[in-house]
Amino acid sequence: MSEQMDVLVVDKGGMPREWTGFEEEAARYYALGKVICDLGSPIHTFHGGKNSNGEQSKIVFSSIIMVDGPILGAKFMTRETIYAERKILYARDLLMCAYCGQVGKNINDKNLTIDHVHPQSRGGKHTWQNTVTSCRGCNHAKANRTPEEWGTPLLYVPYAPNLQEKLLLKNRKVKADQMEYLLANIPKTSRAWQLNKLN
Repeated sequence: MSEQMDVLVVDKGGMPREWTGFEEEAARYYALGKVICDLGSPIHTFHGGKNSNGEQSKIVFSSIIMVDGPILGAKFMTRETIYAERKILYARDLLMCAYCGQVGKNINDKNLTIDHVHPQSRGGKHTWQNTVTSCRGCNHAKANRTPEEWGTPLLYVPYAPNLQEKLLLKNRKVKADQMEYLLANIPKTSRAWQLNKLN
């Protein structure tokens, strides 16, 4: 059995919105006639029942679909929740501790933590620009200090990923055509262009 790939859902303006499995919302988009066009390559065929003529229905799922109307289940982009998007932050930072450069083994590595560059207890905000990936050792050693006070500067600058980058970082099983579609609107300065280092 082949590995299931997710479908990239884009709105009628071409803006990427969300990932979905083809057995979830993607099937609903097709069944409700909401798919305007297929923008990617075929990734799965779902066979249904037969009609009175003996013809079997089928839906061929594309890797990228453009849909009309509201995006089903697109809560992912509506608010910034760093802890809920921990894996996206780790992927943004290429699994690398912002202080010592130690690289985690994978996105679920228990040694990876989120550090607030300017500590929350001292008024630091819970934002993309104030959070970085840190190994447990550095997070503990830094404690309630800024990098300057600790004497260990950041190895990279934290930033807020744009919508396309968050989608790319969210899904590690990205097909080439999906990657190309998303990268088209991600700045060349983004670390998303270095994702091959995570594979």
